[in-house]
Amino acid sequence: MELRQAFAKVDDLVILYVMAENQINAKTLRFIDEAQLRERIYFIADPESRVITDLGLLKQDPEPIEVGVAHPASYLIDRRGTIRFADVRSDFHIWLDPKTLGDALARID
Repeated sequence: MELRQAFAKVDDLVILYVMAENQINAKTLRFIDEAQLRERIYFIADPESRVITDLGLLKQDPEPIEVGVAHPASYLIDRRGTIRFADVRSDFHIWLDPKTLGDALARID
């Protein structure tokens, strides 16, 4: 949510959140709706974690609850579809600093 708040005034920014199918449940959907995240973030399901696997983000040796779940990752993709920034983390407790993403966003024409 910190990133969403930091970039609330960037009109043409689209945030896409890819979730493994097993991450989507009533509790997750309730959190998304209560935090009003659907206003600026598009959530999509990744059946069988295909996209997660193709991007090389699938956790190796996951805990049972993490099967099919991706490493936390952030990408900035320009209007032409070119990846202009990538950040992949193995520890979901450490979040990307919005300033780092803001600096990368400022460099995109």
